[in-house]
Amino acid sequence: MPVIQRIYSKFYEHLVELRLWVLFSLIGAYLLISWLLFVWAGETDLVSDPVVFLYFASTTASTVGYGDLSPATEAGRLISALWFVPGALLIFTAVLSKLTSSLVQGVRRMVDGRGNFRNLSGATVIIGYHSDRTERMITDLIAGKDNDTKIVLLATSADITVPEGVRFVRGDRLDTLETLKRAAVEYAEKIIVYTESDAETFNTCLAIRELSGNVHVAAYFGDRDTARRATKLAHVEAVVSSATETLVRAAQDPGASRVIMALSSATHNATIYSGVLEGTRAYLAAEVEQQLLSVNAVLLAVGQNGADDVSFKPFPRDLGGGTTVYYVAQQRLEPETWSRLMEKLDAEVLA
Repeated sequence: MPVIQRIYSKFYEHLVELRLWVLFSLIGAYLLISWLLFVWAGETDLVSDPVVFLYFASTTASTVGYGDLSPATEAGRLISALWFVPGALLIFTAVLSKLTSSLVQGVRRMVDGRGNFRNLSGATVIIGYHSDRTERMITDLIAGKDNDTKIVLLATSADITVPEGVRFVRGDRLDTLETLKRAAVEYAEKIIVYTESDAETFNTCLAIRELSGNVHVAAYFGDRDTARRATKLAHVEAVVSSATETLVRAAQDPGASRVIMALSSATHNATIYSGVLEGTRAYLAAEVEQQLLSVNAVLLAVGQNGADDVSFKPFPRDLGGGTTVYYVAQQRLEPETWSRLMEKLDAEVLA
């Protein structure tokens, strides 16, 4: 008896929740019983072809009504009135309720941050939330026109304002592998880490490296020593507040702070972008500068391959393949424009 009681309780639970197997079983049983009853009633036009019978059932269930197909015998009409139509309406309502419930639950999961984007590739992931800064970061990402159309925000709090078009993931901790996987970190294109503390940021960077060894990670630190360790151990680009330096520059050169802020934000007329000199050839810095000017971009600095520091003007005479060039422009150079620029540089080398 206890076994039967457990089976009954389990079945009742699945029936109340309208599990998929229960729903499909009910539909199958309903169609089979209806088909047998119409066979008994002699409704050969309805049951001779399975496709015709399914069409007849669907028009009945959706309340479209009878037109080209309807019961011809008195027994068939009684079966239709007492069994087929009520059953079809009940099942049709149950299917709609199940679909609506699944849709509402899915939307609620996304709003509550319980979504799962582990298979999303090429995303830009922001880890950590600050009410006064995160929305501005997202605005800058979109304004940068760097194909940042898939943005995922990972935070520990549910009481946040999620900008339109941004996917939201919530976790109890930001440095757990499962939470990071849900936030599409494993196949992300770039990651920004800006948490409540340097310790949490440091641990999160290490966890990210367990999932992806190549993704570019930019992380904010308040302490320079922690930033240095994160750069060395987690291979991230550590960003430390330059408010003090900016304040000094503003005092010595009025307006310098506005220039620094403008160059740091893609929402202004011009900002800093970067590109890599492809290939293994050595290019003349003067020629690189000239080619950038031809497409309305100004060469600002260069970072030699493997070097930690960047060089400003006067630039090194030769720039080897793999050198990162930083330029100021109104928008990022399109891949086609950059390819044409590289072709012209190659032609100059071979000339």
